[in-house]
Amino acid sequence: MLLTTETHGDLTCDIDTDDASNLYHGTLKYKGYEQGRFSGNTLAAVQENFKSIAAYIDAGGIVRGGIILTQYFTNDCEGDVLTVDGEVLGTWHADEEEWCTLTLTGKAEHELGAPSPWMLHDSIIEWHYG
Repeated sequence: MLLTTETHGDLTCDIDTDDASNLYHGTLKYKGYEQGRFSGNTLAAVQENFKSIAAYIDAGGIVRGGIILTQYFTNDCEGDVLTVDGEVLGTWHADEEEWCTLTLTGKAEHELGAPSPWMLHDSIIEWHYG
């Protein structure tokens, strides 16, 4: 049952609940396209998670396929990689030739690499959810 829809610019979150799990579920959308789902024990927890995601986007991040790359639209060429439910996967980095890598939290070696940030994002989504 849909309880509410939170909105922040082009980012929205439909929040619903079901009796079976006793959880609140957020369906995150960007410009109407679903970008991931997350859950919480309370309505307020899901609303706060949505506000956190919106803050990442406002600061130059991007969300696609349930994965957030922070600082994507900045000149930093690096940032954190998180799931929409807040799990920190690691960091991403682009070198001077725009080769991009993902380094998992606690690891020294790169897990994934791609010739652009967009393609790295695709690889992370496939790796994490594949």
